[in-house]
Amino acid sequence: MQVVCDFAHLKMVHGTVPIGKIIYANLKELARNQEYRFDEEIKNFTKLREEIVMMQHKGMNGNLLKLYKEYLFYFETFRKKNLLKEKTKLLWSNDAFNEYKRVEYEFEREHILIIFNIGLVAATLLKMKKNSEDVKMLNRMSNDVVEIFNYLFVNMNGEKMPELPDINCVTCYVFLCISMAYHENMFYNTALVKKYKRKLLAKLSFNIHCHFKNALTCLEGKELHLFFRNPSKVSSSPEIKSNLHRIRSSSSPFYNFLQVNKIIFICISNFHTALKHATVHSESLDDSLKIEKYEVDKIGEIICRLKYSQENVQRCADLCKRYNFNINLSSLRGKIDTALDYFEHENRNIYFEVIPSYESLGEIKGTSEVIKLKEIDVSSIYTKKDTISCSLKLLFNEKAELVYNLYNNEAIAVYGTFYKNFLSLRDQYNLINLSCRKNVLLILHNVIISTYNKITNLHRPTHFENNLTFLQNVEQNLKEILTQVESSLTAEHTNHVEFQRKFLNVGINQESVNSYNSFLYHLNVFKKSLEEIHSGVESFRLFLQDNHMHFQICQMDVSTFAKYIVDDLNTCTSVNIESLDHEYVHYKNLLSEDRHSETNSVSSVGDLSELAPGMIPSLNYFDFHAFLKSHNLTYGAQNGNAANQKNLFHFDAVNNYINVHSEEKLFFVILAIYFSLSIQLAAFGAELEELKSSMHDVFLNSISEERDEDRLNDLLQKQKVALSAKKAKLEESLASFEKNLNQFYDYFHEYNKLDYFKTIEDLNAFTNNLMGTVEKLNEMNKKHSYTLKNSLVFKDDINRYIYMRESERSTIRVQQIPNGYSQNIHNSHERFY
Repeated sequence: MQVVCDFAHLKMVHGTVPIGKIIYANLKELARNQEYRFDEEIKNFTKLREEIVMMQHKGMNGNLLKLYKEYLFYFETFRKKNLLKEKTKLLWSNDAFNEYKRVEYEFEREHILIIFNIGLVAATLLKMKKNSEDVKMLNRMSNDVVEIFNYLFVNMNGEKMPELPDINCVTCYVFLCISMAYHENMFYNTALVKKYKRKLLAKLSFNIHCHFKNALTCLEGKELHLFFRNPSKVSSSPEIKSNLHRIRSSSSPFYNFLQVNKIIFICISNFHTALKHATVHSESLDDSLKIEKYEVDKIGEIICRLKYSQENVQRCADLCKRYNFNINLSSLRGKIDTALDYFEHENRNIYFEVIPSYESLGEIKGTSEVIKLKEIDVSSIYTKKDTISCSLKLLFNEKAELVYNLYNNEAIAVYGTFYKNFLSLRDQYNLINLSCRKNVLLILHNVIISTYNKITNLHRPTHFENNLTFLQNVEQNLKEILTQVESSLTAEHTNHVEFQRKFLNVGINQESVNSYNSFLYHLNVFKKSLEEIHSGVESFRLFLQDNHMHFQICQMDVSTFAKYIVDDLNTCTSVNIESLDHEYVHYKNLLSEDRHSETNSVSSVGDLSELAPGMIPSLNYFDFHAFLKSHNLTYGAQNGNAANQKNLFHFDAVNNYINVHSEEKLFFVILAIYFSLSIQLAAFGAELEELKSSMHDVFLNSISEERDEDRLNDLLQKQKVALSAKKAKLEESLASFEKNLNQFYDYFHEYNKLDYFKTIEDLNAFTNNLMGTVEKLNEMNKKHSYTLKNSLVFKDDINRYIYMRESERSTIRVQQIPNGYSQNIHNSHERFY
């Protein structure tokens, strides 16, 4: 499939134009205020033209296209203000069909050849990238070419744009037809690769045939009333006739290119129309058809259409050879010959049907739904630059400037408010980090093993019971000893008091009294030790009683322990996922591959036209997975059974934990909402940019040339309504984003609780208590390891003390010593405990 650039030449821009001089000369005539200065704009305008003059000799490329679009913006800005008039000076360029032929034009009309060149360079870049696998990009580029030539044709046909001798209504319509044929051929190729129904293929190929037929009809000067608003002007224009004389000749390569393509696509359409009555084996090779079955009553029509196609393909081959067209017809010819041989053989040997004439067959019909032509403004073609001042756009129009200021002040306030909100939303979005996904199964498995090992290391029941039994024995024996000791000391004290009453003249051995007080002190110390031991034993018994269940858990083997943990967790999970299933099904359906395939299916011509992408991603499978890939995120199952059963000893038990299976759903929903937030944020930013740029520029352009006060006020009111609608939409977007952000954090909060295991926490608390209790028990055992022995020594010391005191009193009684006895008694130096 050849394109416009194969038959037309780039119209070269020549000469140095004093753009500043021309603009200020016109400004002097038109403006009351002579203080206007547009030096910066004029400098950029002139520089771009000089760069084009240099770049255009390097051939068609992306940089040249960029320069054309930027230059067109400046040109249109000044042209609309009537500042580019210079009728006395004519420029020249080459003819679009003959690069050696000179064509003159006025500088004010240079935008026509610039727009034509944009279309031509865009077509060239499309041809360069025709083998790319990015179908959407190719579709967009092809659509741009169609829109450019449609813009030229519509404006020239409506007499809104002047014509050049070689760029006029006829040539622009022919180029439009060729561009539409190429554009629709892309859809046909897509449908062919995806093996869609023959009926659709027949319609698409017939549409392409019609585009070439219309171009050929127009080129021949026939039925002009079907294409042009003023056909008489087209048919009577000497310039158009002279310019088209060479290319409309029947011996012209351009004319025969249209003729060949017109014939080829009617052959293809007939081929598909014939085979729609048959079933072709799905695995047939490109050049080899294997017919499985067919409609018997249609065999005559099938053979007729195939014969028509066979004859005309041969005719095309002859034309290609004569005019050296590089069109490969061998594949099409091979398919037609194979199919025709099969059906003729069937008819000769079985049915003997009479073959009808081609004229008697029903007419093939196409569809008008593939390419929806829309009238575009020149602003859709050029590249807008921010260096153009509002004073230039509103030049010569004070009323429009007043209206603009009224709107712009209000719009700036709205933009400022929502831009702050946008920055806040963007910051909140950027804080989200989903790089660390939780592997609940692995985490729980490791936690169970770790907890089990910790418990088994701490839980030593024999050691614990031995220590406790020891303390119980100490308590019992110490209690008995202290009871006896206390009883002995009490009896000694009673005896002493009775002795003193009888022998008033006998003094008291002070050392014996001190020893007695010391015994009382140590008795109290031992009592405190007894209380401490008693309290400790009771607390240990209470600990054993309160943690009876935990001690039973400690006695489990590891498999039983894992099962117990999982079963208990399933009854006490704190993850709130009541709405999870509903959200999961919603997003799963929305982002499924099946839905994406259905949405993008080329089962109808209307679907084919939807290949052009939007600037902002949408909630579909393709964009979702592209988003995940760019952020290095996945949501698939983490726990393959085979790998985990091999590496995790207790996989079966842990895999029964409900949150292991909730994690995948929960993380998918979180990712889906995260993706949705990115779309909403981008859309919110685009809405703001539209408010700042597109709405501003459209309004500015609509009022810049308007001078009627009522009309200006009407435009202002409409723009205020549009601003209010935009404000309401921004408020709605803001509320929606905040709602979804809150939903995201609700689910994210629940997701963070997936690795919180209450049963494990309880066991860890028990483990810590057990550790503290064991340490306390060990410390008490160590502290009181000699308490009982010391109490026995204490008891012996008291018995000796009582014996000594009793001996003293016995001696006094025998001697009946008077009260002054104490002065004659020998002091005892023996120490008691």
